[in-house]
Amino acid sequence: MSACDIVVSNIVHTRHSGPHHPASHVLKRSGLSICIDLDRMEQAARQSLLFSVDRFNLLAFHQRDHGPNFKSKAPLVPLGHYVRQIAAEIVPEQTVGSAYLITFPRILGAGFNPLSVFVACNTTGADVLYIYEVRNTFGDMHAYVGAPSGKSVTLIADKILHVSPFFPVDGLYRLRLRVDDRFIKLAMRYFISGRPALTATLRGTRERLTDWKIAASLVQTYQFPFRPIISIHIEALKLWLKKLPFYKRPDPPKHWSRAKNFDEAK
Repeated sequence: MSACDIVVSNIVHTRHSGPHHPASHVLKRSGLSICIDLDRMEQAARQSLLFSVDRFNLLAFHQRDHGPNFKSKAPLVPLGHYVRQIAAEIVPEQTVGSAYLITFPRILGAGFNPLSVFVACNTTGADVLYIYEVRNTFGDMHAYVGAPSGKSVTLIADKILHVSPFFPVDGLYRLRLRVDDRFIKLAMRYFISGRPALTATLRGTRERLTDWKIAASLVQTYQFPFRPIISIHIEALKLWLKKLPFYKRPDPPKHWSRAKNFDEAK
């Protein structure tokens, strides 16, 4: 992996019909993400004239958008340090050798990250910790933190953050990430009372971030500032017209929550 890779993906959200969610609905769109090494951010910033870290550019990554820095006026916490702090609490027997983040970059200063994933690896390169960072359009954020076990990389987490006004704060997530030198596959399944309510997937191809790749990917995926927010509100209007139940936003949680791996949850 280079210090920063760009990821062109296909994103599919499938809303399944059921007792608590009577209407089915499918959203498909192209996505543009980055996979950035949190220990080599200065090197990442030098890969392209069109990409910057913690400052404005055509494409940019800002540490203020994530972790303890989100909505904080305190001094900036390096995200690599943040990941290691949580790893020391969750997997104290492991030594974190590297950490990276899969997220959506800002485009011309504007950005929205409905889901970002931190991955901590040990000194042999094996995954030892996942932090799934979820945001909603109300300006709230919550992190679901868990560790893989053996061959199981799937995490099970109780839903705590209000994400969509068309779903209750109830049920659980099944979260799964697969990353190799070429591909990224991310899947989130949401269950209410044991029945699937939503399946969201991201399947992307990763390449080294360069000037040419940034320009080509923006055109290929039809990306522009505020596109995710606009897309979310258009889909919300469609769901509202289908007369789905509307759930009020409760107060957001104050602290990250622990997720179990699939083996623990059996």
